[in-house]
Amino acid sequence: MNIVDIKIINNDILLSRLKALRLCKGLLLYTHTYKCNIIKIDICIVFDEVCVMESILDIHEIMHLLSMWRPIFHSEADFQFSLAWLIKKKYPDCEIRLEFVPEFNPSLHLDILVILNGKWIPIELKYTTKRCIKTINDEVYMLKEQGAKDQGCYNYLKDIMRIEEFRDKSNNFIEGYTIKITSEISYLKPPTKVNCTYAEFSIEDGSIKTGCMNWDANTGKGTMRGMEAPIVLTGIYPINWKEYSKVDDTNSGTFMYLVNTVTKDKK
Repeated sequence: MNIVDIKIINNDILLSRLKALRLCKGLLLYTHTYKCNIIKIDICIVFDEVCVMESILDIHEIMHLLSMWRPIFHSEADFQFSLAWLIKKKYPDCEIRLEFVPEFNPSLHLDILVILNGKWIPIELKYTTKRCIKTINDEVYMLKEQGAKDQGCYNYLKDIMRIEEFRDKSNNFIEGYTIKITSEISYLKPPTKVNCTYAEFSIEDGSIKTGCMNWDANTGKGTMRGMEAPIVLTGIYPINWKEYSKVDDTNSGTFMYLVNTVTKDKK
């Protein structure tokens, strides 16, 4: 399977990262169902020639391997260290930096920077959980409640914006990733309130995030404190959640993960 970018024009321009199945030499078949708030598009297109964009890191394979080794984490720092360790094991020629600060923005602390063949791959992480106690292989995990979903959505999209900034200001950038793991399944669902204050930031499954996003005009100052600025994304990012692990059958036992890729060509 290879990853490619395709533009679909149907009143609006949509950009989706699709999986390409090679049928024979020089011929690719693309099939995809794309859903957003307004339209649903079923695509089956055959191309004689196409430029295939290979990712440097196989991030979904890495997440699969990580889930088998570490189905649950004590904290975001635990997640950060474990992911960095696994990337180094899978790509032994790479160098890893944690909490990397680029010279162009001293306030920007990247969770992980992978340096491979002189190219930089920044990765930003989020790990949000429900309050619970889990025991896995005789190890006890006491997880905290992190229920501020509105701020959680905002901060995940801010991570994408930060990596876009890194891309635009770094000559060494090749690709970047944002990754969120959560046991709070409500992230996958659209807001239930009619006048939801964070509707534009919602990262429900199947949505698309792009352009300028703001809090609703009725949002309280306490909710927005430190997050007043709008989120502005130049790329187009589909929100497609996948199961990370299932440690038990309780309402806090299933962990989902979300990955978005920031590409060098600003798509």
